[in-house]
Order: sequence, then structure tokens, then C-alpha cells
Amino acid sequence: MRTPTAPSTPRESRKSRGHGQLRFARDLSKAYVEVEIQGVNPADIVMFHIHCGPPGVLGPIIVDFGESGGPAKKFTDGKFSVELTNKNVVFVKDMPGLKPSLPEGCPSELGLPGQVKTLAGLEYLARKGVLYFNLHTKAHTYYGEMRGQLYPAQE
Repeated sequence: MRTPTAPSTPRESRKSRGHGQLRFARDLSKAYVEVEIQGVNPADIVMFHIHCGPPGVLGPIIVDFGESGGPAKKFTDGKFSVELTNKNVVFVKDMPGLKPSLPEGCPSELGLPGQVKTLAGLEYLARKGVLYFNLHTKAHTYYGEMRGQLYPAQE
């Protein structure tokens, strides 16, 4: 495992690309994640998360897609699809091999009374545009291979 470092290859120079969406059921009992990637060998994927943070800001992990096994196994033909419930919304304090944890809570929501722990809280942050996907590979363990800021869909 590599030691966390600054990005070794500028993102714009990488061949990895992707897009995805996070959709919520009307009653906020479930959310649906659909992501498609290109230019990444699934065997090189070591972590995949939803973080809280505005563009350009590192933030804490709110959803860890590797909690029930390696995230690489969940990508089929470059596609990842999963259903979320409240039990998937957690604050991940420490990740093996990474720097000490980031502050609990979302850095853009200093007025919130505590950590977001429900899909309703996740949906609130999604509407504000302060969530992002982060796909980590063996080559880019700390900062991630790809980061995709989530923005509300235009009606």
C-alpha cells in the first residue's frame, strides 16, 4: 500500500473519467447511486466514498461503499449501482493508512447541531451542492483518482 501523498499526476492529465448521480426516493427512505467510470482498472480501486465538502475542499466521509467488501468487486463493466438506506450514512473516523480523520460533520455546515446520520440529512447537503464522490486507487490513495462534485439536477 502506498503512503498518502499529494496527487502525483494532475487530475486533468489522467485518463480516468466518470460521471454519476445520487437520487432520493420521495419519502427519503432510500437513495440510489449510479456511477460509470472509464480509464480505471477495477482491480486498482481501493476505496469509494461520498464525502461532504464544497468544491476544492477535502471533507469527511459520509457514505463508505467499501464497508461490505471491497468496492472494486461492485464495479461491473465500469458501472456501479447501489441502493442506500439510513444505515449507510455514517461518519468514518479512520481509514487504514491515511492521515488522521477530518473534522466530524460537514465543513460547509458549521451551524448544524451534529453529524448527518440520515438520508434526509444527506439529501439536504446534496441540494446545497456540498457532496462529492471520491474514487481511490492504488496509485492515488489519499486524494483519490477521481472526484466528482454532486450538484442538484436542473428541472
